[in-house]
Amino acid sequence: MTRMSFGALALALGLSATPALRAQQQPTEGTRFGLGIGASLPMGDYATADKMGLNLLGLLQMPIAGSALHLRVDGLYSSTAHKVGTGNTSILGGTVSALYHFSAPAAEARPYLLGGLGIYNVSAGASQTKIGFALGGGVLFGLGGFNAFAEARYVSVQKSGSSLTFVPLSVGLMFGY
Repeated sequence: MTRMSFGALALALGLSATPALRAQQQPTEGTRFGLGIGASLPMGDYATADKMGLNLLGLLQMPIAGSALHLRVDGLYSSTAHKVGTGNTSILGGTVSALYHFSAPAAEARPYLLGGLGIYNVSAGASQTKIGFALGGGVLFGLGGFNAFAEARYVSVQKSGSSLTFVPLSVGLMFGY
Protein backbone atom coordinates (compact mmCIF):
# COMPACT_ATOMS: atom_id res chain seq x y z
CA MET A 1 0.00 0.00 0.00
CA THR A 2 1.46 3.38 -0.88
CA ARG A 3 2.22 6.03 1.74
CA MET A 4 -0.54 8.35 0.65
CA SER A 5 -3.22 5.66 0.46
CA PHE A 6 -2.27 4.33 3.92
CA GLY A 7 -2.34 7.85 5.34
CA ALA A 8 -5.67 8.64 3.70
CA LEU A 9 -7.11 5.37 5.00
CA ALA A 10 -5.97 6.10 8.58
CA LEU A 11 -7.45 9.59 8.50
CA ALA A 12 -10.70 8.38 6.91
CA LEU A 13 -11.11 5.68 9.58
CA GLY A 14 -10.60 8.22 12.35
CA LEU A 15 -13.05 10.68 10.86
CA SER A 16 -15.66 8.06 9.94
CA ALA A 17 -16.04 7.08 13.59
CA THR A 18 -17.60 10.48 14.37
CA PRO A 19 -21.19 9.85 13.12
CA ALA A 20 -21.47 6.58 15.03
CA LEU A 21 -20.66 8.33 18.30
CA ARG A 22 -23.43 10.96 18.26
CA ALA A 23 -25.30 9.53 21.25
CA GLN A 24 -22.19 9.71 23.43
CA GLN A 25 -21.64 13.43 23.84
CA GLN A 26 -18.82 14.41 26.14
CA PRO A 27 -17.80 17.93 27.10
CA THR A 28 -14.56 18.85 25.41
CA GLU A 29 -13.51 21.75 27.63
CA GLY A 30 -11.14 21.95 30.54
CA THR A 31 -7.58 20.75 30.87
CA ARG A 32 -7.01 17.55 28.92
CA PHE A 33 -4.13 15.21 28.32
CA GLY A 34 -3.95 12.67 25.55
CA LEU A 35 -2.06 9.90 23.84
CA GLY A 36 -2.00 9.15 20.13
CA ILE A 37 -0.41 6.89 17.55
CA GLY A 38 -0.24 6.98 13.79
CA ALA A 39 1.74 7.06 10.59
CA SER A 40 4.63 9.43 9.79
CA LEU A 41 4.81 10.37 6.12
CA PRO A 42 8.20 11.77 5.04
CA MET A 43 8.01 14.64 2.53
CA GLY A 44 10.49 16.15 0.05
CA ASP A 45 14.12 14.98 0.31
CA TYR A 46 13.26 13.04 3.46
CA ALA A 47 10.77 10.95 1.39
CA THR A 48 13.49 10.01 -1.11
CA ALA A 49 15.61 8.53 1.69
CA ASP A 50 13.03 7.04 4.10
CA LYS A 51 9.83 4.99 4.05
CA MET A 52 6.60 5.72 5.90
CA GLY A 53 7.01 5.15 9.64
CA LEU A 54 5.31 5.34 13.01
CA ASN A 55 4.66 8.25 15.37
CA LEU A 56 3.70 8.41 19.04
CA LEU A 57 2.11 11.56 20.46
CA GLY A 58 1.57 12.80 24.02
CA LEU A 59 -0.22 16.09 24.67
CA LEU A 60 -1.52 18.50 27.30
CA GLN A 61 -4.22 20.99 26.26
CA MET A 62 -5.69 23.88 28.26
CA PRO A 63 -8.41 26.41 27.32
CA ILE A 64 -7.48 30.09 27.40
CA ALA A 65 -10.01 32.21 29.35
CA GLY A 66 -13.09 30.21 28.32
CA SER A 67 -12.57 30.95 24.61
CA ALA A 68 -12.34 28.67 21.59
CA LEU A 69 -8.57 29.20 21.76
CA HIS A 70 -6.47 26.59 23.60
CA LEU A 71 -2.81 26.24 24.51
CA ARG A 72 -1.39 22.85 23.59
CA VAL A 73 1.97 21.34 24.51
CA ASP A 74 2.85 18.07 22.84
CA GLY A 75 5.70 15.63 22.56
CA LEU A 76 6.24 13.59 19.41
CA TYR A 77 8.40 10.59 18.63
CA SER A 78 8.67 9.51 14.99
CA SER A 79 10.69 6.70 13.45
CA THR A 80 11.12 5.89 9.75
CA ALA A 81 13.30 3.24 8.11
CA HIS A 82 15.77 4.05 5.34
CA LYS A 83 14.77 2.86 1.86
CA VAL A 84 18.29 1.65 1.05
CA GLY A 85 20.40 -0.34 3.49
CA THR A 86 19.74 -0.55 7.18
CA GLY A 87 19.08 2.16 9.71
CA ASN A 88 16.39 4.62 10.53
CA THR A 89 15.64 8.26 11.18
CA SER A 90 14.33 9.08 14.66
CA ILE A 91 12.74 12.39 15.55
CA LEU A 92 12.00 13.40 19.13
CA GLY A 93 10.47 16.80 19.69
CA GLY A 94 8.20 19.06 21.62
CA THR A 95 5.87 21.75 20.29
CA VAL A 96 3.92 24.58 21.92
CA SER A 97 0.87 25.43 19.81
CA ALA A 98 -2.22 27.58 19.70
CA LEU A 99 -5.30 25.50 18.89
CA TYR A 100 -8.60 27.00 17.70
CA HIS A 101 -11.92 25.07 17.83
CA PHE A 102 -14.53 25.90 15.15
CA SER A 103 -17.59 24.70 17.07
CA ALA A 104 -19.20 25.02 20.49
CA PRO A 105 -17.89 22.96 23.43
CA ALA A 106 -21.06 20.80 23.46
CA ALA A 107 -20.83 19.95 19.75
CA GLU A 108 -20.69 16.28 18.78
CA ALA A 109 -17.56 16.85 16.72
CA ARG A 110 -15.18 19.78 17.16
CA PRO A 111 -12.92 20.49 14.19
CA TYR A 112 -9.79 22.49 15.00
CA LEU A 113 -6.68 24.08 13.54
CA LEU A 114 -3.35 24.31 15.32
CA GLY A 115 0.02 25.83 14.75
CA GLY A 116 3.13 26.28 16.81
CA LEU A 117 6.89 26.21 17.28
CA GLY A 118 9.03 23.47 18.72
CA ILE A 119 12.41 21.93 19.27
CA TYR A 120 13.22 18.63 17.55
CA ASN A 121 16.15 16.24 17.76
CA VAL A 122 16.71 14.46 14.43
CA SER A 123 18.93 11.39 14.51
CA ALA A 124 19.87 9.60 11.28
CA GLY A 125 23.42 8.55 12.09
CA ALA A 126 24.40 12.03 13.28
CA SER A 127 22.16 13.86 15.72
CA GLN A 128 20.98 17.50 15.41
CA THR A 129 18.66 19.49 17.64
CA LYS A 130 16.90 22.25 15.73
CA ILE A 131 13.87 24.55 15.79
CA GLY A 132 10.84 23.65 13.72
CA PHE A 133 7.20 24.50 13.22
CA ALA A 134 3.99 22.52 12.92
CA LEU A 135 0.67 23.41 11.24
CA GLY A 136 -2.36 21.16 11.04
CA GLY A 137 -5.89 20.33 11.96
CA GLY A 138 -8.15 17.61 13.18
CA VAL A 139 -11.42 16.74 14.83
CA LEU A 140 -12.21 15.98 18.49
CA PHE A 141 -15.29 13.95 19.38
CA GLY A 142 -16.85 12.33 22.43
CA LEU A 143 -16.28 8.64 23.05
CA GLY A 144 -17.81 7.37 26.28
CA GLY A 145 -16.22 9.12 29.26
CA PHE A 146 -13.36 10.61 27.27
CA ASN A 147 -12.62 12.17 23.89
CA ALA A 148 -11.07 10.78 20.73
CA PHE A 149 -9.20 12.76 18.09
CA ALA A 150 -7.90 12.35 14.57
CA GLU A 151 -5.44 14.88 13.19
CA ALA A 152 -2.84 15.59 10.54
CA ARG A 153 0.03 18.07 10.83
CA TYR A 154 2.77 19.35 8.58
CA VAL A 155 6.07 19.52 10.49
CA SER A 156 9.20 21.24 9.19
CA VAL A 157 12.47 20.99 11.11
CA GLN A 158 15.16 23.47 10.02
CA LYS A 159 18.31 21.34 9.69
CA SER A 160 21.74 22.63 8.69
CA GLY A 161 21.49 23.69 5.04
CA SER A 162 17.96 22.32 4.51
CA SER A 163 14.76 21.33 6.23
CA LEU A 164 13.29 17.95 7.08
CA THR A 165 9.53 17.80 6.55
CA PHE A 166 6.99 15.14 7.39
CA VAL A 167 3.27 14.69 8.06
CA PRO A 168 2.28 12.80 11.20
CA LEU A 169 -1.26 11.38 10.93
CA SER A 170 -2.44 10.54 14.45
CA VAL A 171 -5.50 9.12 16.17
CA GLY A 172 -5.81 8.97 19.92
CA LEU A 173 -7.71 9.46 23.16
CA MET A 174 -7.95 12.49 25.43
CA PHE A 175 -8.77 12.43 29.12
CA GLY A 176 -9.71 15.40 31.28
CA TYR A 177 -10.24 16.57 34.80
